[in-house]
Amino acid sequence: MKRWNGTRITGMLLVAILCLAAGIAGCAAGKAAIPTAEELYAGGALPMGADLDALRRGRAIFVTECGACHRLFPPNAYSPEQWRGIVKRMSRRASLGGDQTADLDIYLTVASRVKE
Repeated sequence: MKRWNGTRITGMLLVAILCLAAGIAGCAAGKAAIPTAEELYAGGALPMGADLDALRRGRAIFVTECGACHRLFPPNAYSPEQWRGIVKRMSRRASLGGDQTADLDIYLTVASRVKE
């Protein structure tokens, strides 16, 4: 049986630290792609019924309800029309109420227009 030497252990430790750092960086990058309600509100050009509170509620639903089952897609990955179909289909699966569905739709409609 071969003995472990300090160089091999140091190398393995370095690889583990780099993997952990890459994982943390990946998580941080995903969260940055989800704009806050305040960022969207400051950008203006909001549709009818979109106030800051509706955007906050919609984002919270997106992060908690949608993110509970699968990864979050950046809102600008789909057009507002595509999001409407997705929200309609998925809100039934997630058992969202009418107000929750409306807030989620407003958030994604506004957020989908933001270019990175």
